[in-house]
Amino acid sequence: MALLARLAGASLARVSLARSASTDSGQLAKAVTAAALASRAGGGAAVPRPRGQFDSPAVFLRTIGRGCEKFADKFSGWDQLFRADSAAMKGELGIGPKQRKWILMWTNKFRLGIDPCFIPTSKKHTMKRSERLARIKKRRAAGRR
Repeated sequence: MALLARLAGASLARVSLARSASTDSGQLAKAVTAAALASRAGGGAAVPRPRGQFDSPAVFLRTIGRGCEKFADKFSGWDQLFRADSAAMKGELGIGPKQRKWILMWTNKFRLGIDPCFIPTSKKHTMKRSERLARIKKRRAAGRR
């Protein structure tokens, strides 16, 4: 039941209240859905509380990496970081598509209870195309295929 509450964005108290109200699974599902809709009525997804070392947007964005740390000053606070959707990040904040997707993925994982960590990109994706082609030509010239 706690997992349902976390995924639906509803507080555990609302779900336990719904559970005590009825034992019928159909009515329970309706109550959980209603609690989730009520908690999201404020607009957007639920904003989790800061936990551990993650207490500001700057720390959060620095931890997830991939160039997101340069957008830390664009978020005024924790609520704005977790309430911003892709359209808001694109239009109002001027964040590019790669960083938008990366930030949205990590904010969603944080809502689900997964703390952010740094995941480096592979060398293949960080090299320029011209560098990759030069490496291939060098290998072919050396006789390796």
